[in-house]
Amino acid sequence: MEKLFEAKNLDVYKKLLRILSEYCKTMPMSGMNRIFDQVVENGIKILPKDKLALEILDCVLQEDNVASSLQDLLNMRFSCAPVACLPQIKDGKDQKVASWKRGELISDKIKDLINWEGTGTAGSWSDAKGGKVTLIDMHQEKKES
Repeated sequence: MEKLFEAKNLDVYKKLLRILSEYCKTMPMSGMNRIFDQVVENGIKILPKDKLALEILDCVLQEDNVASSLQDLLNMRFSCAPVACLPQIKDGKDQKVASWKRGELISDKIKDLINWEGTGTAGSWSDAKGGKVTLIDMHQEKKES
């Protein structure tokens, strides 16, 4: 199982590198070169360890449309993620979209799943106030239906 996780982590990292590289070639003065340099310098440790967080990044990073993928990565919120990747939590009888917490940062943007500085600080899912939560397993929900 650990090998499979590492392979997924590496695949997402390679996709991110290819997309940023392609975008920097076609739009050299866009400012993305700085982000690309950070990704290369900090390596795979910029990616989250969480399986669902990696799935979300994998869904967003589509190599057939580089500009759209980058736009989604930098601007999309978790609530706009594909339903299969939606990080949902139970709040009483309601379901809400979870937030991502890394250090003091609490965010609902996909770009914040990536630790661009490569500090190695792990992130985790939380509620909007930063409290610990347990995600609803959407794969389990599908099996029960």
